[in-house]
Amino acid sequence: MPPSADALFSDQWLTLREPADHRARDAQLTHAADRWLSRRATPVRALEIQRTLVDLGCGSGSNLRYLAPRLHGAQHWRLIDHDAELLAHARLRCEPLVSADGQPIHLETRELSLVDAWKHGLQGADLVTASALFDLLTTADADALAETCHINNCAVLFALSVDGHIRFHDASGAPLFSDDDQFMLAALEAHQRRDKGSGSAMGTQAPRHLRESLHRRGYHVREATSPWRLGPESLPLAEALLAGWRSALDEQLPQQSRRIERWHTQRLEGLMREQLTLTVGHRDLFATPPESDGVGAPA
Repeated sequence: MPPSADALFSDQWLTLREPADHRARDAQLTHAADRWLSRRATPVRALEIQRTLVDLGCGSGSNLRYLAPRLHGAQHWRLIDHDAELLAHARLRCEPLVSADGQPIHLETRELSLVDAWKHGLQGADLVTASALFDLLTTADADALAETCHINNCAVLFALSVDGHIRFHDASGAPLFSDDDQFMLAALEAHQRRDKGSGSAMGTQAPRHLRESLHRRGYHVREATSPWRLGPESLPLAEALLAGWRSALDEQLPQQSRRIERWHTQRLEGLMREQLTLTVGHRDLFATPPESDGVGAPA
């Protein structure tokens, strides 16, 4: 969570988190997606056949910047976001990209809400991707997305879904979990699951629900952990993250403001003095549709 709800999708926040996101992602699932896309194309001139990839909630294009240079073959990317300004940033920053084998990247942008995205934005997709998105959505949203992907017979690669595993570590690397940590992190999880406008958000249950929803539709699913590990080199991101947590806690527990401020100050000082590091857990998921006949399925 960034410094404020209004900043959740700001270009500044997305830029701040991009290096940590890219370090955290599981490379093996990206390799699996690359192999699946190559095998999905016809065997003759397979790498010259353009794949269609959809990036949901693309923001300023971080997910595309990670994936496009790691996937082989010609790629047509359909970038979907509700924010026209972020879509413009994404196009500007991503137009110079080429694929892993030097083929062109074609970009298309669509200004759509997420609900409209899976109603109107997934047609012809080979792979649907998203990053750091699903904690904000409802279980009904996730089921609707899984069903639309199934109807369109496309694979999915969803990265960096928060899983609730947050720990501070001392200088030796030993995890810390004081009473205050336990209290604050439980309150944060409750805040994440608050109604964002269309029902209770999935919060840290998003990885589990996505996995189960895809399994019910016959998808072959692989998962991997992708935690942020924030040390001195990531202090600006850690500071922004803790500021966002403090704001969320003040909303969730206004009667505990003194305890929240004390905890925030102690943990921030520990990070600034390089006495603490911070791990924030995420999970990545790659799933292939049942019609794949085993292409890209896990061993």
